[in-house]
Amino acid sequence: FGLPLEYKTQLHEQIFQISFNSQGMLPFSEVYNMPIYLRTFYFKRLVKHFKEQQAEYDKIKSGGPRR
Repeated sequence: FGLPLEYKTQLHEQIFQISFNSQGMLPFSEVYNMPIYLRTFYFKRLVKHFKEQQAEYDKIKSGGPRR
């Protein structure tokens, strides 16, 4: 019994990304022990943040309207 290797890899990638990008606010152990629904929320929010940041960068790079 145990988790499949692929799931473990995805789990630890999520934990790493959340911990690393929280700039020390969420240590590895706290994210690891976090309920799945919260960890999923924070990971999705992190993805959304970086997509928005990339869109802004692309807009500026293409010479689009600036704020």
